[in-house]
Amino acid sequence: MAERIEQQGGRFFPLILGAVATLALGACATSASDMDIARKNDRAGRVEKALQNAVVDAAEKAGQPLPALERDYKRNSKNPDTALAYARALREDEQLNKAVIVLSPFARGKGATSPVLSEFSAIQLAIGDYETAENFARKAILKDPNNFRAYQVLGIALDGRGYSKQAEVAFRKGLDLWQGDPTTMMNNLALNLVSQGELDEASQILRRAAAAAPNRPEIERNLRIVTALQQQPGPPRAAPKADDKPKK
Repeated sequence: MAERIEQQGGRFFPLILGAVATLALGACATSASDMDIARKNDRAGRVEKALQNAVVDAAEKAGQPLPALERDYKRNSKNPDTALAYARALREDEQLNKAVIVLSPFARGKGATSPVLSEFSAIQLAIGDYETAENFARKAILKDPNNFRAYQVLGIALDGRGYSKQAEVAFRKGLDLWQGDPTTMMNNLALNLVSQGELDEASQILRRAAAAAPNRPEIERNLRIVTALQQQPGPPRAAPKADDKPKK
């Protein structure tokens, strides 16, 4: 399981930087390994970003203390909204195995809702099971094609499996559908483009994100690193492309 780090709560996820991560940053004293660390730091907590404010009333209960949600669940364990709120809180508290047990009957049942499927995929992502996370994110999207947060989780899962191009498609679709502050998804897309050696577009996206959210230090940091990578001599090489399509 990947190491955890605090950034709005969350976890590290493996990154596919390819040859971009081999570039040195020279005079600016920033290295490509910094880009790797930056991407990991940004990935830590993406599960939280992807599922924050889920479009169900029960998700709003996630701000309640965990003991209160546990009491609600014990009183009404067959209610999917109650289970969803409790499972989300368990994930935030890093009690991932328990979260799986609570939500699995609803996520694997015939009547699973898109928010339940999204949350279950986020739990699987936090565990490090990218294939299962991808599978349930796709199910969430089939239930609700406008579930932009499910596209967020799908993109992270695909990126974690090394399917950078497919992840890019998911991130772009999620960004098109996004409601509210889009800068987290913009940052995700930019980092994905860096992994493919598309530094110019990544820089443009990060500049727009920085202008929209000037108080996001991780975006400013990533922009500085990408700018430094752009200044290296010779064209950047793209990360290797996946040979096979991800399993559904």
